[in-house]
Amino acid sequence: MTETVKVYGDLGHYDVIVVGGGTSGCAAAVSAADRGMKTLIIEEAAYLGGTATGGLISMFMGFSDRESWETQSGFVGELLGRLKAENATQGMNTIYLCGKKELAVPVVPYEAEPLKRILHQMVRSHRVEVMLHTSMIQVIMDGGKRITRLLVHNVNGIQTIEADVIVDASFHGSVAFEAGCGYEAGDPDGVLQPGSLMYRMADVDQTAYAQVSQEEKEAIAARGIREGSLYVNNLLARPLPDGTMYSNMSRIQVDPFDIRKWTEAEMKAREQVRDISNFFVQNVPGFQDAVLCETGAFTGLRDSRRILGKYVLTGADVLTGKEFSDAVAESSYPIDIHDTRGTSSTIIKPEKGYFQVPFRSLVTEEVENLILAGRCISADYEAHACIRVMITCMRTGEAAGIGAAESVKRQVPVSQVNGVAVSRQIYNR
Repeated sequence: MTETVKVYGDLGHYDVIVVGGGTSGCAAAVSAADRGMKTLIIEEAAYLGGTATGGLISMFMGFSDRESWETQSGFVGELLGRLKAENATQGMNTIYLCGKKELAVPVVPYEAEPLKRILHQMVRSHRVEVMLHTSMIQVIMDGGKRITRLLVHNVNGIQTIEADVIVDASFHGSVAFEAGCGYEAGDPDGVLQPGSLMYRMADVDQTAYAQVSQEEKEAIAARGIREGSLYVNNLLARPLPDGTMYSNMSRIQVDPFDIRKWTEAEMKAREQVRDISNFFVQNVPGFQDAVLCETGAFTGLRDSRRILGKYVLTGADVLTGKEFSDAVAESSYPIDIHDTRGTSSTIIKPEKGYFQVPFRSLVTEEVENLILAGRCISADYEAHACIRVMITCMRTGEAAGIGAAESVKRQVPVSQVNGVAVSRQIYNR
């Protein structure tokens, strides 16, 4: 490719480059920079945060039942503190998945718009460089197991850039894929979980809506499904600090590996949101005067490539609460698989109430200076359905940044970094 495409310049050398400026990428960059690394984030959007901001998710999930607001530390602790200081969150509370008391999970609702600015403030205060409106388009290898350069594209054309370690914090595992790493996607039949376009509604009578019982919600949802206006067998609308209600009600089959199908899915998702929001106004108590005020910039995807690393975290590991000496994240979020061709979900909580993610699931033997962060880490289909939520993604991002820094300092392949030592840095602050 470099022989046929004009390259317009060299963007220089960094200790660590993070590809993807979502929450996991920001966590990776901050933790690497805090350890003295010259660090750069490459992000294709005009803002940081990914699904947390542009995707309008509006609720952090993935905490462990064994923690609280007061125990938060590291990147997550600082982020939550900044949100609270700006009244962009009211703190941690509990929600019940599918309306079931036995599926209680701790969450932190937040406002997505302030988070864009807060993330920019955070990375700047930790001396991380950021390059927005820029996409990684190709990986250049040394002929063996090392990435020597990245080709990136922005308004200035195609350019080259180098780093000692690359953190792949892209949702699709794009760096690892381009570097030739093995991966899996979807269930054993290759079926991916559906995507959802998040949206907010204003002027909702939240008191009236709060009085709707779970049985009524399910009955209303069943009627909406019969009419073709709803796509989930429950009413999923929750309050945000700014007084609006945010909803996770669309369900769209998405193939992110076919750009034409992906494009069509984005268009169909917006049609779904129109139908859903109109149905709520006409049928759901408290929504009679509500207005649709915002949709996500893109449909949130639950599935893409899962890169095969040194250790593949399994659904059995999650359900049995297997503990790891190199654990870098702990969560109580259940296996949460949305039916691609239906309206229900399969949700199973870990038997011990929590599970762990090992550092070994962040590294691959195939590329010695690449480490994974967020939703592309090494996990099977069921385990991925737990680790894909944002708190877990941030914590794997933080671990990836620490691992990248250790690799540079010790001049060893990142796959040979002592994961137990990384775990100690996280849990013995």
